[in-house]
Amino acid sequence: MKQPRTAQIVHLMSSLIAGILRNEPLLLKGSLTQLERLGGIYIKFLQVVVLNLDARQQENLQELLEVYEKSPADKLDLKSYLHSKGYNHLDKFSHIDEQPFATGSFGQLYHAQLLDGHEVVIKILRPSVMKYIHYDLRLLSTLSTLYGTIDKDRMINFRQVYREFRRTCLEEIDYLREVEIAERYYELYKNHAEMVIPKTYRELSTKSLIVQDFVDGISVATVLARQIHGEDARTIVRDELGSDLYQQLYRVGFVLLSSATTGQLMHADPHPGNIILLRDNKVALIDFGMVTQLKQNKGAFFTLLLQYQKYYGGDLAIENFAITALGFLSPQLFAALGQADKIMRPGWDAGQTALLEKVRQAAARATDGEVEQTAIKKLLDKKQIMRVLVFVVNKGNRFGFSFDMQSITLLKAAQTYMSLLGRFDQNSEVITRVVNDVIEYANAHLEMVIDDKPLTLTPHEAMEVLSSWFDKMSRRDPWLMNELISGYNR
Repeated sequence: MKQPRTAQIVHLMSSLIAGILRNEPLLLKGSLTQLERLGGIYIKFLQVVVLNLDARQQENLQELLEVYEKSPADKLDLKSYLHSKGYNHLDKFSHIDEQPFATGSFGQLYHAQLLDGHEVVIKILRPSVMKYIHYDLRLLSTLSTLYGTIDKDRMINFRQVYREFRRTCLEEIDYLREVEIAERYYELYKNHAEMVIPKTYRELSTKSLIVQDFVDGISVATVLARQIHGEDARTIVRDELGSDLYQQLYRVGFVLLSSATTGQLMHADPHPGNIILLRDNKVALIDFGMVTQLKQNKGAFFTLLLQYQKYYGGDLAIENFAITALGFLSPQLFAALGQADKIMRPGWDAGQTALLEKVRQAAARATDGEVEQTAIKKLLDKKQIMRVLVFVVNKGNRFGFSFDMQSITLLKAAQTYMSLLGRFDQNSEVITRVVNDVIEYANAHLEMVIDDKPLTLTPHEAMEVLSSWFDKMSRRDPWLMNELISGYNR
């Protein structure tokens, strides 16, 4: 069984990766249809790969992959299946729907009712996922190594993409972890005037099944789909719920970004399907398989948020944003760069340019060209400011930066939210209000924003970080490295 399946996957994935690297979306459709039947995990991996491409290559490919985002549901009699797995709580339900009402790459959702009349959702880890997940991840690991050798232009760091993908996959299928996080969220917001978190029934949940209250509303994904077909989003929400869409999206954004800034638990997957709009301006968050929390480096995130404020105020300098983002995404390198002059040239003339300032200047020059300016405008129009850093300033990782994965996870969540807002709020009215209010909130709670243990490096540690960075730079862009360190070797 596995040999034919393996051969199919290797053939299809290799064809798809080749099509993605050549940016030929029309050649991908047939292969995607076949791959979809072999497991949604491969579609998810391809989506992550596309997100790591240059922005000019992403658009058509991403839209194509979204069509195949959901795999067909596993066919099973849920009651019989749960009974066969030793689930001992079927007698607590008065009714369970026979067919799932939603299907994702890893889970299937069923409407059900408890004996006391409560409407609930049963989320099960799909049997096909349980059967193949570790096998599929091992195969993707091997394929990622192969693709890294095929990608001669080094458009994508396939090994890094795979490592992050594997981590998030294993977190998503750990349902006991999700139950614990959902309970923490429920306690945080159970008395909130506008935020709603569904109650989770730990006593009815297992490592592969979660039972939560059903949230009866309209998902942002539904509103977005209707907007695409010509309806006005704010009118839909006002007429059907009596709520203000902008206020609801504001509330989600304020909760997300204020939580990040003060080191609280943050929902890391605020895509349209996980945001449910309710009556009376209330809004619910569901699905807690992906969360993050800044226990360190909160101050750097707050500083980065100030750059976003400049951006939405029309006063952003890309090179300043790049350096600030580096401080958040790569705190050790940022600290080492700040110590470089003291370590490498103790007698350095104060009038000379420090290494961190040289990096800032190099980042400014990297955005000077006409092609770069066009790409930047396109990204900023879509509210994708972080992609300016990744795909324009640091294209091909020319600076050799190594980013902290927890920080990247948080920024991806923030970017997902900001990009979503851009689909509804073309004038940035909501996000400007969110950023300004979160900054005001953070300034009023600085004791929660300031890091308990600021990052410090010994001279030896800083030198090790810088040596590793110089090594990467010498391999990726020797000319840029020579320009940055000129003067240090005299």
